[in-house]
Amino acid sequence: MERSVHVEFIDSIVKDVIKEFPLKIEEYQNGKTGIVNMFMGEIKSRTQDKFEPLIANELLMTKLNAIVNR
Repeated sequence: MERSVHVEFIDSIVKDVIKEFPLKIEEYQNGKTGIVNMFMGEIKSRTQDKFEPLIANELLMTKLNAIVNR
């Protein structure tokens, strides 16, 4: 898979996971940073292990930090 397509694919999954778990987002905002592992597990599952963890983590953290810093 071409890198830009891969990033777009992972990005769409990250967005979906964030939308589907608003209570977990709230927990993250309240300092429960271990939630990141749950999100990564969900991303891994949805991609059927066909993802680059570093890219997924970077995209996830960027989105989580944007939510926290609103």
